[in-house]
Amino acid sequence: MSNVVSIVGAQWGDEGKGRMIDYLAQSSQVVIRFQGGDNAGHTVINDKGKFALHIIPSGIFNPDTMNIVGAGTVVNFDTMSEELASITKKGVEVDNLFIDVRAHLIMPYHRLLDGAQERSKSEKAQIGTTGRGIGPCYSDKATRSGLRAGDLHDLEFARTRLEMLLPQKNRELAFYGLPEADIEELMALLEKWAAAYRDKIIDTLPVVRDAYETGQKILLEGQLGVMRDLDWGIYPYTTSSSPTSGGAAVGSGLGPRRIDEIIGVTKVYSTSVGGGPFMTELFDEDGEKLRSIGKEFGATTGRPRRCGWFDAVATEFSCWINGFTALALTKLDVLDTFETIKICTGYMIGGEYYNHLPETALQELAKPVYEEHKGWMSDTTGARSWDDLPKEAQAYCRRIEELVGCPIKYISVGPERDQIIIMD
Repeated sequence: MSNVVSIVGAQWGDEGKGRMIDYLAQSSQVVIRFQGGDNAGHTVINDKGKFALHIIPSGIFNPDTMNIVGAGTVVNFDTMSEELASITKKGVEVDNLFIDVRAHLIMPYHRLLDGAQERSKSEKAQIGTTGRGIGPCYSDKATRSGLRAGDLHDLEFARTRLEMLLPQKNRELAFYGLPEADIEELMALLEKWAAAYRDKIIDTLPVVRDAYETGQKILLEGQLGVMRDLDWGIYPYTTSSSPTSGGAAVGSGLGPRRIDEIIGVTKVYSTSVGGGPFMTELFDEDGEKLRSIGKEFGATTGRPRRCGWFDAVATEFSCWINGFTALALTKLDVLDTFETIKICTGYMIGGEYYNHLPETALQELAKPVYEEHKGWMSDTTGARSWDDLPKEAQAYCRRIEELVGCPIKYISVGPERDQIIIMD
């Protein structure tokens, strides 16, 4: 393992990043969540049980790992408290969690506005937000009117900030017929958060620099995938930050040249939650079978995920944008009972063939072009080496490797920590 490794979602999110991070965190001294909020989750299964993590870094289960919620994130300390309670209930110590002073605070008015803005759109225009306040919070960050975690160290300063921004927020709330925000209620909330988390809110940069300079293993963890990136994803059906390797550098405080390895995590089929184009989506028995076997339901919302065949065009685009040094394939075992498996190798749009990913409007019109592969029709969950896999499964993985243009380093054949194949 290189000193600094970034784990990036290569598809639309939900690729199994939590499973890979949990595995790699066992040999890491620092895990940094570099962007996003509690609007998406990582499912982790280990000897402590099954966990749906939303904002807590997936290295929390290793007591020797320092877990950092980084500068690029947005944090709701109420939902963080709920998440920590569910973890500690199963005997996991959480003293190794810290939040950077620069992380932005998700306030109650952010959540109210998020839901109202989504409901005000036509059904076709809705982006599929979870209503957690992520977008409005990042909007405030961009307009330099947000509150940051470090403000909990100086509540008088926080009050000054609130006095300055609340008139505008209350106008926005009134526009949607929502109750105005009360400054005293908000201050009481900030005081509660400060009492609970003040000691965990630190300037993490000196710690991260020291870890890097002393050769410690650092793991960078994002949420969602490149297809939900604010710049390169299926805008406007995106998140409000950058889950790419570039976002990892920005949100962690580690410059791009300090990241040694960028691992793109991808399922061996495709899934998506929320609105926007999804070129290989299946509405037939195969799609329902993928959802059922793969247990494809959102870790945060419980929403059924849209399922489809592997989209090599979108994943190759992801490889280029992120500069992947290796791939981690997940859920190979889900395909164990499919007689025929398909891979999308291009699109037809208006009678023209595309072998590259176009922008969002053209994706809406794209029809997938498939090649078919023979299924292996055998159980792969016990495989622990490449040679243990059926030859048809090997051929399928090699074809993904060829189409994406990146070597495979890991293959997951189940949710348990030991159900992983490490390639030479």
